[in-house]
Amino acid sequence: MKLFKKSCIIAFLLIVIILGACQRNRQYSQLKAWIAENEKIGTWFENYTEAINSADIERILFCYSDDICYYPANQPYFSGKENLRKWFISYFNYFSPTENFTLLDFKVYGDFAYVIGKYSLNGTTKQTGEEFKDNGKFTNFFIRQSDCTWICTQSLWNSDNQIFDIHSQILDDFSGTWILDLSKSVSQPGIISSKLVINQKGNNLNITRTNEIKDKGPEKSSFSYTIGSETQNKLKSGIFTTTSTLSSGKQTFTINEMLISEKNGTKQEFKRATVYSLSAKGGILNIISDDILPKGSVTPPNNGHTEMIYTKL
Repeated sequence: MKLFKKSCIIAFLLIVIILGACQRNRQYSQLKAWIAENEKIGTWFENYTEAINSADIERILFCYSDDICYYPANQPYFSGKENLRKWFISYFNYFSPTENFTLLDFKVYGDFAYVIGKYSLNGTTKQTGEEFKDNGKFTNFFIRQSDCTWICTQSLWNSDNQIFDIHSQILDDFSGTWILDLSKSVSQPGIISSKLVINQKGNNLNITRTNEIKDKGPEKSSFSYTIGSETQNKLKSGIFTTTSTLSSGKQTFTINEMLISEKNGTKQEFKRATVYSLSAKGGILNIISDDILPKGSVTPPNNGHTEMIYTKL
């Protein structure tokens, strides 16, 4: 009996030792897996940071799923990789940013994970050289892919500066070919048709206009503007100043032109304000222009007022 009891005690101790070893092995395996996942998440952020700071849009998009849901700070959310591409194109056209990220926590649940962190942003506005800063928080949600790498499916950003919205300073996309809808326009006399070709990069626009005039050949003109800037040129007829500004949101900008000249020793000012605005989800371009002429000038057609409605091809 004593021998039996002794054998039971030994067997019990062996079981305890084996179970303890298994527990340690399990804990070690879990720790090892945590370290591996941590390294993979860390690699994702290293790649993302390098891509952001080198303005490599394709590399940035590689980090996100095709149906990514993106929640920018102080802006409406959107979804889809192509919309994210457009967002980053306008971002890098207008700004030169440097971003840094600090990971605060992450959790893995099977093939799902989330990461919480902080960001800091320093950059300059390309057109003006003006410096800006921002900082805030983010949460990213990931799914594990078949090759065991992680891809981001939702990205939420929250600025610590409540009124700071970088993209509110970036003009919407006016680029494309536009055809005048005469039936809806108040145009200059004699215009049979009109076509605009707008090339845009950030807030830099080049506008080429071709008007077909009755009993005349086509009239072609080209203009370049940098929204948010002012230019001044000395012409034979006087000093010509152009000021371009964002006006009631990203879908509208205004071009103010002024020519100051002298006639018989008297200073004269010729002014024109032209408002460009998008509607119908970017499919309609409205151009409203008003002239202000010096006293005594001949009254122009429509009192110098035109409303040109263009449809995008």
